[in-house]
Amino acid sequence: MKIAIIGGGASGMITAFLLDRQGHDITVYERQPRLGGHIRTLNKNIHAATDCPELLEAGVLEFPVAFTNFLQLMQLLEVPLEPVEVGSGIFFQDGRHFLSPGMIERNFQGLKKWQEVLHIESLYARSLGLWLRTHLTAQSSLKGQSLSVYLTPETPQTTWVKLLTMYSYSMPYETIANFPADLAIPALRRYVFERWVRIKGGVYSYIEKILARLRGEVILNTEITAIRRSNHAVQIQGRIASSQSFDRQFDRVVFATPPDQVLQLLIDPRPEEVRRFQAWQPNYATTVLHRDRQLYAPYGIQQGSEFDFFQTNTGWGYNAYLDRLCGVTSPQAYSLAFNLQDAIAPESIIHVQSHHTPFYT
Repeated sequence: MKIAIIGGGASGMITAFLLDRQGHDITVYERQPRLGGHIRTLNKNIHAATDCPELLEAGVLEFPVAFTNFLQLMQLLEVPLEPVEVGSGIFFQDGRHFLSPGMIERNFQGLKKWQEVLHIESLYARSLGLWLRTHLTAQSSLKGQSLSVYLTPETPQTTWVKLLTMYSYSMPYETIANFPADLAIPALRRYVFERWVRIKGGVYSYIEKILARLRGEVILNTEITAIRRSNHAVQIQGRIASSQSFDRQFDRVVFATPPDQVLQLLIDPRPEEVRRFQAWQPNYATTVLHRDRQLYAPYGIQQGSEFDFFQTNTGWGYNAYLDRLCGVTSPQAYSLAFNLQDAIAPESIIHVQSHHTPFYT
């Protein structure tokens, strides 16, 4: 079959690869001048205005080993993976903080180290009731519930769970109370305490592996203007580079776009498609690659971790220490921040990246 795929991000390119392996004639249309979607690897599919020689991630960072299908795909593509130790810290604006054991080990010695260990152990003990409540609740009971049902009142324990959800879905912290419980809680059950791996050579390298094997066509800078379907075919109209128009026929179309875009493209949506997609709204997130270490100074932290959450005047954000996640061997510390733009010195910024994601509610 002739199949069009709308969107050249991770889902679109993986779909293209798998369908191509089955012998289908594949065409991928991507609106941007580059592939990868939320995969943004510095010095591969993005480039910074400031000089930086490293392969750093401004989007997708790491993968839990529970993603078994993804790991099988990486094996098929011969993409090298490497285990990575992940840690976490929570830094409140009033000076309170909680550090994971690995982060304590890297930053403290002697009595101060044991004080920090007892501090985090007390948080773990106080979290037992919350852990049992979220882990023993049946999946069917979560349907139609928001996280606020399980994560009130606001305590360090509930804040931590909400922050992990914020990190996972790139949603503003103030929206997490209304986040669907049947989406967040099963994911947290499965992934929070998992082992993690990184892709050696940058996350975008697996898109490069797909491109090297793909027999189909990939067209960038494409604006799709209309998609019409009949009983026998799909008609797709659009423009390439804002000038060259096309009108092509396919047997099938795959949408690998944020859900809020589907009805904008379909000329003839069916009632069940309208019901499924009309409520979706976009969420726009911004990540910042930077060299700034001043976020940690008030807390006496020399080396950050992969999941560090900071409370600032503008709310909660996260900072991911990239040196371990990206295999950086130089002494320079690099980080990726979300919702912390105002706390980062402008001269330390390497690259600012915008992302269009689903708004979950």
